[in-house]
Amino acid sequence: MHLAPAGELDLETRAALDELYISADGPTIVACDMRHLTFMDITGLNGLIAFADRLDRRGIAFFAYNWQPQPQRLLGLIDNLYSPVGRSRNHSPTWLLRRSLRDATTAHRAA
Repeated sequence: MHLAPAGELDLETRAALDELYISADGPTIVACDMRHLTFMDITGLNGLIAFADRLDRRGIAFFAYNWQPQPQRLLGLIDNLYSPVGRSRNHSPTWLLRRSLRDATTAHRAA
């Protein structure tokens, strides 16, 4: 499944993620093109993390790409605030949003 959010992801628009339901017999991968997401606040980020986590718990891989500067800076700020120095990237608060196809392929081969 391909998603392409546009505009702002904030307190007013986060509900769209909460309402988005992907059926159990749906896709195994959700690709999210962030090219048109120009602004994201902490509420929107928390909604996106919760959405990616719901998918992950159901065995659906989530990949976000083409991040714009402001949302990408927010990801970095949150990771710097909440991730202890020296911990691996997959323990950061935003690791599900930063996962790449290369990471998934490497993990699959290791398993």
